Amino acid sequence: MASQARAHDSEIVDMVVAYARQETVEPLRGAGRWILWGVVSMVLVSAGMVLVALGLLRLVQDLSSDAFDGAWSFVPYIFGTVFAVVVVGVGLSQMRRPRL
Repeated sequence: MASQARAHDSEIVDMVVAYARQETVEPLRGAGRWILWGVVSMVLVSAGMVLVALGLLRLVQDLSSDAFDGAWSFVPYIFGTVFAVVVVGVGLSQMRRPRL
C-alpha cells in the first residue's frame, strides 16, 4: 500500500513538473524566436533606412549641383535629416498600436 502511495505521489510530481515545463519553457522558446526575428529585422531595416537617407542626401546634392554651394551647403543634409525624422516618427507611431 505504501509503495502504491509513493508511486502515486511520484506520478503527481512528474505531472506537475511536466505541466510547469509546458507552460513556462515552451512559451519562452517561442518568445525567444520572436525576439530574435525582431532584432534581425530591426537591424536590417535600420541599415536600409540609413542607406536610403544617404541616397536622398546624394540625390539632392547631385540634382542641385551649384544651388547649394557655399553658405547653403547644409541644405541637402536637412533633407536627409527630415527623412530620418519622418521614418522614426512613423516607426514610433506603429509601436504604440495595441497589437502584438
